[in-house]
Amino acid sequence: MSWRTASMLAQAGYLAALIIATVATGLPLEHAQLFFWILLGLVVVSLRAWRSWGRMLLEWLPLLALLVVYDYLRGAVSVADRQAHVAAQLDFDRWLGGGHVPTVWLQQHLYDPGHLRWYDVGIWCTYLTHFFTIWIVAAVLWKVAHQRFRAYVSLVVMVTLMAFVTYWLYPAQPPWLAGDLGEMASVDKIVPAVWDHLGVLVAADLFETGDGLVNLVAAMPSLHAAYPAMLLLFFWSSGRWWRIGFGLYTLAMGFSLVYGGEHFVLDIVVGWLYAAIAFAIVMVAWPAWRRASRARRAVPAAPAPVPGQGGPAGDHALDPTPV
Repeated sequence: MSWRTASMLAQAGYLAALIIATVATGLPLEHAQLFFWILLGLVVVSLRAWRSWGRMLLEWLPLLALLVVYDYLRGAVSVADRQAHVAAQLDFDRWLGGGHVPTVWLQQHLYDPGHLRWYDVGIWCTYLTHFFTIWIVAAVLWKVAHQRFRAYVSLVVMVTLMAFVTYWLYPAQPPWLAGDLGEMASVDKIVPAVWDHLGVLVAADLFETGDGLVNLVAAMPSLHAAYPAMLLLFFWSSGRWWRIGFGLYTLAMGFSLVYGGEHFVLDIVVGWLYAAIAFAIVMVAWPAWRRASRARRAVPAAPAPVPGQGGPAGDHALDPTPV
């Protein structure tokens, strides 16, 4: 059997197994399951390069470990709902909305709890992409543009860690929780409502709170907003269509989060800002510093003076004995 035939059979088997598992248990959106399928997919498309499997594992395991720890710590720093911040978000959003909270205004004009509209399904789909897009992009880069993989992973790690530090220092209420607590008019969580209406199974409960792995007051900044902005910046130099595609994705995610009651506009703006800061550090400042360091090392040191050739007068310049 040729490598080409073996590769085609392996890929067909992988797709079949993924479809069966998804139908039987739901979408594999939990980090461990998602990484299992991504790494298995990379193994399948790299059969001939099997010697690279060890390197692949070493390069992906730290990222998986980071996200597992992040998931745990994200819930560990949770505070009581009413103690979480909301005043700054409400002030900013009301200023931006001319006295109206954008989430409240949008749901009053666009959302009907008794009637599912096409754009409700659209924001559900957009929201769903958050759980796998950046990891699929990482897998594609590892396979076809490996020289960019490490920079991309560094960018993801920095954005994620910046978000965690902020969750710890500034726990914040999302709009739907602020409405439930009477801080503003009540709003609906549209994404879970669409999910329930469509009956799509998920292999992990993304809204579970009993195990402490989900923090309801980790809304500032919005990683759902930060990751698309990060992708936009990372692929900015790749061409106009990349900029247009990821630009529209960034805006669509922002609208989905605000309309869906998941985040205030300020959460979105801070998420975009964090993506820009991380990009400036990882993709601009750090490479510039490394280039400057290499340039300094490449400059030869000035040669030490040779005895007898210390200057125009030679050794006599230092010899007090008269000639």
